Amino acid sequence: MIRSASAAVLLAALAASPAAASETRSSSAHEHGHGQLNIAIEGNSVLMELEIPGADIVGFEHEAKSDADKAAMTDAEKKLKDGAALFHFQGATCTFAQAQVEDGHEDHGKQPAAQEEQHSEFHVAYEISCDDASRLTGIEFPFFAVFPHSEELDVTVLGAQGQFKYEVERDTPMLPLKN
Repeated sequence: MIRSASAAVLLAALAASPAAASETRSSSAHEHGHGQLNIAIEGNSVLMELEIPGADIVGFEHEAKSDADKAAMTDAEKKLKDGAALFHFQGATCTFAQAQVEDGHEDHGKQPAAQEEQHSEFHVAYEISCDDASRLTGIEFPFFAVFPHSEELDVTVLGAQGQFKYEVERDTPMLPLKN
């Protein structure tokens, strides 16, 4: 469970904020290759929430039934929990204290089950502690090397300087942070 109640409130406000919504992507949109990352910085605590299509992480959308699919899901959850391997903070020493991973599977449509449109998403919450978050200058994203089906993350950062929107892409996996 996330320890900082005020940082959790910041993330909730961030997710509900109209500025966090993209013109081409609503909260219910599901676009392969594109995920959403919300970051709240308060004091020396950083909270991150990642929402990403299952196809970007495991390469498929259907419910995992085969042994191979179940193994892919287990491997993906293990990789997603290792936030330090996916996101490298620059300018300050930061430690990933906790990660919670949930995978969701939804069926859409009124067709027989075999023909329904299926979507799955991963939701991950990270709690990070930094020695001096005011010194953060950027975040590198080895995330894209670990998950080759992902192309872009829409990132919203909320901190002492305000709220900012970025797009971090596979070709330029770096997020500059305002000081």
